[in-house]
Amino acid sequence: MRDYEPYYTEDGSIGLYSYAEKDVFHSKYGALTEAWEKFVIPSGIDNLNKNNIKVLDICYGIGYNTKALMSFIINKNRKKKQNFLIKILKKFYTCTTHIVSICANKLLKKTLRLSLHIDAIEDDNLSASIDCLELNEELVKLSPLFKTIKTPEEIYYNLVPKFLNCFDTYYSAKNLFVNIMSKFAPKNRKEINELLEIKFKNMHIDSEYKIHSYVNYILLNALYEKFGSGYWDNEFKKMVTKGKNRRFFDKPLIKYAQFNQNWGYNSSSKHDLSTFLHNIYYHHLSKRDKNIKFKTAMSLFKLNFFVDDARKSILKLNEQYDLIFLDAFTYTKAPQLWSTEFIAELYKRLAPSGVLLTYSNSVLVRNTLLENGFYVGKIYNEKNKKFIGTIASKDKTKIKHPLDNYELGLCATKAGIPYHDPNLSFDNKDILELREYEFRHSSLMSSSKYMKIRSLDNE
Repeated sequence: MRDYEPYYTEDGSIGLYSYAEKDVFHSKYGALTEAWEKFVIPSGIDNLNKNNIKVLDICYGIGYNTKALMSFIINKNRKKKQNFLIKILKKFYTCTTHIVSICANKLLKKTLRLSLHIDAIEDDNLSASIDCLELNEELVKLSPLFKTIKTPEEIYYNLVPKFLNCFDTYYSAKNLFVNIMSKFAPKNRKEINELLEIKFKNMHIDSEYKIHSYVNYILLNALYEKFGSGYWDNEFKKMVTKGKNRRFFDKPLIKYAQFNQNWGYNSSSKHDLSTFLHNIYYHHLSKRDKNIKFKTAMSLFKLNFFVDDARKSILKLNEQYDLIFLDAFTYTKAPQLWSTEFIAELYKRLAPSGVLLTYSNSVLVRNTLLENGFYVGKIYNEKNKKFIGTIASKDKTKIKHPLDNYELGLCATKAGIPYHDPNLSFDNKDILELREYEFRHSSLMSSSKYMKIRSLDNE
């Protein structure tokens, strides 16, 4: 972690600042929220009409896009099997849980537990094979261990009965509580807050954006399959248990990783040994219904990690992907992953009805996609009423918000001149210089002139 500085984003998830690139891996407003709103939700995963989907996550980083997708799939597979009587009981329980007596409450809870199989997972459910491409092995190994803190808003909803939300005071009290508690939320170093202009006011994350509790454990198991005994060495152990960054890591997950590594409890102190073994047994090893669900959830995913230059990894893959997440650093920092040649490889590997998604709104990126034969559109955020990224597909019907004439015209200016990376082998400097040469000698209109002409036309 010498090259990176972890920081809390405003939805409680962890972001990374890269000193080498002088850039952030994630939005300061919420690393997890961004994964849901720019990748998972606009992917149209609900409408893919297949049980097993194939996903390519380019620049996996610390895995939020993959974690959000896995959470979506697990949650989608939670079927509610209940008859009419149970529906009435559940409705009654929800409305009266804070009113009825403790005894009646307990009895009703027991009835519901025996009658409802809320987390039962069907055999014909959605599953995914996910190929994760990442250059930095350290980040891949660390990815399941980062924790997500509870936001003040989450705490409030857990403390205050929800049936009170019919009163205006419910929301007034919530805003007051959030403003006060935000002052006590875990803080980043002052330099990071100032650099990224992070303000912990009204920390918020939508409940459906949470990472499912199984996801990081499933990732840990997959990483042990990938790296074996090389996953948890002494240097790695020191990184997550000592030093200034240890507060960003989840202790139960670290203990679970150590348990997997040692097949025992040598790393546990006598004080917490019995508690640790009980938790391991209860959460992962017991024959309870809960563990059956965990094993079933694990069976929903096939995870593959390719730790290398993505340009080399992509040539080893022959799959047809339903979803491609392109989440590389901005094109000025990582031009090799936005070049015409690399995008052409993605086009070959995208299924006929699949979609490619990226956070970038860049004219250069959109034109590179267009030149490779994609239909290109914009990712629209219904909540904020803003366009927040780019979506591309071979299937025109997948594009709900296509580029308009103004945006297509902008793509045809100098600003849209793509990067080139012959044989997928140039270094960043050569790629940037090659485009700069083409830019200087191009006869295309400049983007500034184009925008000026269009503005005059509209007057």
